[in-house]
Amino acid sequence: MITDRQITDNSVNKRYDSAYIFNNKTKYLIRGLFGIILLFIIILNCSGAEAALKVRYNNKTRKYYGKQITTYLDNKMCKADGTKGLILNKTVMVSYKDIFKKSCKASTSYNSSSGKITIKDNGVTVKLTVGSKNAYVNGKKSKLNQAPLKVKYYNKNKVKVLVPAKFVAKALGYKYVYSSGKSKVSLTSPFVISYNNKYNIYKSYFGGLVYDSAAIDTSLMPLLKINSTVMLPADLVFNKTMKINYSYDSASGNIIIANDYYSIAMNTASNIAYVTKLSDNTTTELQLKTAPIHVTRKDTGYSDVMIPGSAIVNALGYYYKWDTKNKVCNIHTKTYFEWNSTETVYDTSLYSNALFNAKTTYDMSNNSIVISLSFINELNNESFVITEDKDNMMLYIDFAGQLNLLAGKTYDMSSTSIDVISSEQSTTGIRIALSLHEEISYYTSLSGNQLNIYITEGWSNDYGMRIAKPDGVDFAGITLEDRYYENKFIIKIPGNWKEFYKSNSIVNNSKNISSFTVSESGTDTLITVITKKLQGSKLVNMGNYIGVIVDEPHAVFDKIVVLDPGHGGKDSGALSKSGIKESDCNYNILYTKAKELFNAADSPVKAYWTRVDDTFITLDDRAKFASKVGADMFVSLHMNSATSTAAKGTEVYYCKTNNSSSPSFGFTSNSLAIKLLYKITPALSTSVRGVKSANYYVIKYNSVPAVLIELGFMSNSTDLGIITNESKQQAAAKAIYDGIVESFAS
Repeated sequence: MITDRQITDNSVNKRYDSAYIFNNKTKYLIRGLFGIILLFIIILNCSGAEAALKVRYNNKTRKYYGKQITTYLDNKMCKADGTKGLILNKTVMVSYKDIFKKSCKASTSYNSSSGKITIKDNGVTVKLTVGSKNAYVNGKKSKLNQAPLKVKYYNKNKVKVLVPAKFVAKALGYKYVYSSGKSKVSLTSPFVISYNNKYNIYKSYFGGLVYDSAAIDTSLMPLLKINSTVMLPADLVFNKTMKINYSYDSASGNIIIANDYYSIAMNTASNIAYVTKLSDNTTTELQLKTAPIHVTRKDTGYSDVMIPGSAIVNALGYYYKWDTKNKVCNIHTKTYFEWNSTETVYDTSLYSNALFNAKTTYDMSNNSIVISLSFINELNNESFVITEDKDNMMLYIDFAGQLNLLAGKTYDMSSTSIDVISSEQSTTGIRIALSLHEEISYYTSLSGNQLNIYITEGWSNDYGMRIAKPDGVDFAGITLEDRYYENKFIIKIPGNWKEFYKSNSIVNNSKNISSFTVSESGTDTLITVITKKLQGSKLVNMGNYIGVIVDEPHAVFDKIVVLDPGHGGKDSGALSKSGIKESDCNYNILYTKAKELFNAADSPVKAYWTRVDDTFITLDDRAKFASKVGADMFVSLHMNSATSTAAKGTEVYYCKTNNSSSPSFGFTSNSLAIKLLYKITPALSTSVRGVKSANYYVIKYNSVPAVLIELGFMSNSTDLGIITNESKQQAAAKAIYDGIVESFAS
């Protein structure tokens, strides 16, 4: 008998069984779909997200599952008739015709019977052959990983000759970047210039220009380094920016550049310029490192005559400074104007004195405009009064009871913080008026019959520190001791001024200064400054204040050398029979004696030493120190030794793999070695053993031109006598100093 309960239970079981069957079917279906999707993903990954491509090459039809490469030139996709590049033997291969002929506009040729391909662009000729791994760039042979080949694309019914993209692009000067994830090659066109009837791929820096503190747009033609010389675009710099006379005759190559003081004649075929001083019409020859060059940009067609910057700008009477770090040329006017009176006689019953000369110049060392007023008789502090009219942005210098022989003169100086300077005579005396267009600081100095007024523009932010100068202290007597090896420098001010600085606070504007203290030592006041890292430092005369420049060394100093006294500490180097250490000789000459020369106030070169005591320094740290301080050259001093006591003389080493020109000064490791060898040997009367090449660590792995001097042989009695003689050590230091200074200047 079947009860209701049983029927219900059976019904329930049937419903359960149906659900079970349905759920299992769904589960298997989902599993199946997931498997298909997974298989599809695997196929996509294996094929570089591309479907199989039917191609034929090397006499064989095959399916290509690799990445298919799209090429872009200057961010624009290159058209290739629907075909793409292939990766064969780990090499990206692209159509020479689509990429280099049609997109890059190179001159190409292809001989189908011989398979020879020629691609010419930017003064470079690349020769390839289908099926051959031999390639030639301007005749120089190279080996390819993958030979060029002829490929048929069945999907487009196209036959393309493919070449190694990276090899050809880089040979022609293009920047090449391959993105595997995007299956993309990006080419960036090189900066190509033509001169001397030849295209040149320009690979050095693009220089900027600052004239009288204003940045100039150089996008039409940047400053270029050609033949190790910073070259200025003449029309842009001299004509359009500096507004002085400039002319160029393309037929003859003659160039004339002239201002109110000098006229310079040059020719594109000569390294000699002729400088005429207009005041007396005298002419002198000026030797140029590089002759002027007429340069045309390939991309825009813009052309200009490139002029060797430092030589010509200085010859015209302007300041010239090359910023190595930022690759910027700073040109600044030296003389804005000069008034002179032909009369020097005046009525002494009416006037106590007379102004006969006024000159306005720029002082690059102080970043100041200097107004110099010269009188017939001496002045004193009561001779003049300076009045500020801040509401009307005027500054007046009044001289009571004196005659202005320059009355009525006005000069426009709108390129500076001063708009106009005018000179007027009133019934009460002279008034020099300065019209300003921004807030300035100023100070004066008086010497005999000349008053100098220094105008500074925003100077407090330009200097790391601002220090009040006590009355009566001569700036020339203030010194700075640079203890860069301790991240410290000490300013010494004659006199006891500790109490003075309690009420005249020292201003610190530098984020790299950790702290400073004021103390007294004997009859001097010491301001000891601690920096967070090695910094360059320099004092600047600001009249009533001392400006202290604190910055990276290369931003403070124009010319920097690292001097490396070889060995030290546990490494004494060579030993003489009498026990004299090479490390001591190196140190005595290159540090003890040479620092007096390099640290002198008039030294044009800033020196940093790898060691300043008898300490062991690794070769790697010595070499890297040049980069740390932003040096321009590196000079290491050693003494030689040999088993034969007859060996003697001086030799200087350089490394052939580190012989590039200094970007700012043009010397190489080799030229520096030659200069030093022929300075040292006559100064010490040592034998000339010559300039030699070697792979010594400190000169090979250096970031700047570097040499290693072997001054003499400690194993030779004659050389040892020279090496250890104090006067000869001084002569050696002087010869090294002179050689370095001349290398920077030549």
